[in-house]
Amino acid sequence: MGLMRSLVFGPKLVDIEWLRRKYGSTPSQFITLPNGVIAHLRDEGDSKARPIVFVHGHSEDLHTWNGLVERLIGKFRVIRFDLRRHGLTGPAPDNEYNLGSYVSDLSMIINQIGIDGFVLVGHSMGGRISVKYTMENQDKVNGLVLVSASGAPRKENTPLPMALRLMRNPLGRFFLKRIWSRNLAKKSLSDMVFDESSITDREIDRLWEFSKYPGSMDAMFREFTQTWDDFEPTEVEGIVTDSLLIWGEEDTICPESMGRWYDSQLLKSTMVGLPNIGHSPQFECPDRCFDEISEWIGGL
Repeated sequence: MGLMRSLVFGPKLVDIEWLRRKYGSTPSQFITLPNGVIAHLRDEGDSKARPIVFVHGHSEDLHTWNGLVERLIGKFRVIRFDLRRHGLTGPAPDNEYNLGSYVSDLSMIINQIGIDGFVLVGHSMGGRISVKYTMENQDKVNGLVLVSASGAPRKENTPLPMALRLMRNPLGRFFLKRIWSRNLAKKSLSDMVFDESSITDREIDRLWEFSKYPGSMDAMFREFTQTWDDFEPTEVEGIVTDSLLIWGEEDTICPESMGRWYDSQLLKSTMVGLPNIGHSPQFECPDRCFDEISEWIGGL
């Protein structure tokens, strides 16, 4: 009966309050934005130190930064949050999931917590969001860190993870919703790293459980019905903010060539390639990321 139900409706959804108890305890807080989004946010470290704002990637959540944040909170004020349709923020009231809506949420969060100058760090889709925000708010972004960011032209023909391929067409989305399982969640995480042994049961459980947040999977599918255009060189060339690019040399989702494209277009950029690292450097080598980011911030 359980298998039949899953094939018809997809995985059984989980209780939001249960998820909040498990993943939203102190220092988590929930802030209501002017557009009605209730954002799950953590604001840690020295409140008087330089702020760093983190923006996670597709199907991630603020916990993806755990290894890096625990190294940074002794020196900086660290702010991270769950994007709309992700983590404990969940689906947005307006049901919009275009680049502009993500950037608008980020802007509202920055305004609501009241910071005027900060370092902005974005991973994957969060990197694309961070680039777009920086284009529009260069007076606020003191430094931009892109970690395996999307948004640059992708020239390689390396295959994308199966889940991403399925989400690109209606039949694939229908099929994925009904076969989605903890094992597929594990496979999705494995596709993001070079060393699969770095994936823990805790990481798998979190992705699997958040994927069953009511409405989140349908919101993700709605997002994939839209096209996010790559940035044009003229857009990126207008960014005069100091930028640090951190890329895994074994990244097959946002290959290193995308980092080199950003490096060639940004006026003031430094690129660091990481051997034997995949799409999630902040997860696979948080010590190296901490060293690179803290040293680079010290030179701003």
